Amino acid sequence: MNIQEAKEELCRTIKAYTAKNEAGLYRIPQLHRRPILLMGPPGIGKTAVVEQAAMECGVAFLSYAMTHHTRQSAIGLPVIRQQTFHGESCSVTEYTMSEIVADILRTMEETGKEEGVLFLDEINCVSETLLPTMLRLLQFKTFGSHRLPEGWIIAAAGNPPRFNRSAREFDIVTLDRVRLLTLEPDLDAWRTYALRRNIHGSVLSYLSLKPEHFYVFRRTDLGKEFVTPRSWEDLSRTLELYEELALPAGEAFFSQYLQCAEVCTSFASYYRLYRSLSADTRLEALTSSGQLPEHVPNLAEAPADERLCIAEYLIQNLHRQLGAWKEHQLLLQSLSYFINGLVPLQPDFPSLESICQEQLEKRGNSLQKKKEFGLLPRQEEERELLLADTIKAWASEARLRGLRTDTSGFESRQISDVISVMKSLAADAFEELEQEALRLESVLRASVTFARAAFRDGLTACLFFTELLEQPETAEFLKKRMGTEYEFCIKEAQG
Repeated sequence: MNIQEAKEELCRTIKAYTAKNEAGLYRIPQLHRRPILLMGPPGIGKTAVVEQAAMECGVAFLSYAMTHHTRQSAIGLPVIRQQTFHGESCSVTEYTMSEIVADILRTMEETGKEEGVLFLDEINCVSETLLPTMLRLLQFKTFGSHRLPEGWIIAAAGNPPRFNRSAREFDIVTLDRVRLLTLEPDLDAWRTYALRRNIHGSVLSYLSLKPEHFYVFRRTDLGKEFVTPRSWEDLSRTLELYEELALPAGEAFFSQYLQCAEVCTSFASYYRLYRSLSADTRLEALTSSGQLPEHVPNLAEAPADERLCIAEYLIQNLHRQLGAWKEHQLLLQSLSYFINGLVPLQPDFPSLESICQEQLEKRGNSLQKKKEFGLLPRQEEERELLLADTIKAWASEARLRGLRTDTSGFESRQISDVISVMKSLAADAFEELEQEALRLESVLRASVTFARAAFRDGLTACLFFTELLEQPETAEFLKKRMGTEYEFCIKEAQG
């Protein structure tokens, strides 16, 4: 099973385990809700996929690395209490609440969510003293004497022993308590994820040429060599920033992420080619203003690595621009909702900035709670920070527009509708967004024409049009604003 299939199965499981009957009771009792166990190599995204599934299903998420826990932190600390049995008083050992259960209850209280996923990572690396506790948790959903809240589901993950010396094989007793999902690295599934996350074009095109380098794990005389999907993603993020800051990126840099000499040397050589081809001023003009070269080159006879370099460069550039446009659109929509929310408060020009500040503080407190519990996507956090800065700037501008100088030279307040001033500022921003959309239409139209003429071989052209449509923001933009080009791209992607 690949990581995308695992995510889909997790989403189905969460929906099934949280389904209720007409009486409001869970249709599958907690005792019979088997935990999901993800077993697979390190670095393929097991933790991330569980968190994504929880977020998509709208439930809370709490993660623990079990290698950091002892029996005491898992089940609680012993407490001596006096109890009376048959008229005779005696000392009895009880336990405080488990740290994990306490965190679940705290999460429920602060997020307001009664249902969630408890994720236990590296579960097959727990100490011997913790094994009986883990077995009891998997079957009875209890830590010591404390049961998990009824709406919570257990998911766990581990690495096979060949990847981790401290890991152990699960016996039949353990496996009979879980739903086992065995995961394998899958480039096609990861590529879909990578396109949506704007993974660097050099990485995507390189892996198209060298799919065997997507996941590497081998033992040599010098030790272990490995490359994982996590390696490629982390390299991509840093590489993009290196390029923006004009920092050199060579083999010494790549070796810090690609810990396999063969893969590192091969990618370093390919990256030099990628940078050389993407520096072509004709490509820059194409992706910035939609200006087609005077003579579109026939790349059908060019080497495969050169064709892929150019195709992925165009895809990456288009996705980045359209993703930024979509984020700007979402920001302006949020700003419009914020302004509409000011109407019942009836602000005037003197009070506008203070009222906006109060509303922003309320939003900030709510977002901080979401962030603490891992429920705030990074893009949403960035959008909210931009929203706060923009609202402050617009409120200041609106106040200035509400001032006028009388004949005596003294400033007085102009009686005007403050909301209409804020909406006017929003309208100006939406007009700028529309002008940017028109530029992007020109760039997309020119890029499609270029790809059709340059990539005359079926494989590269099919790859270009397929990947163009795989990012949701790009596909949505084409479908809504460029119907003819959208239909053409679908046709070309289907070969």
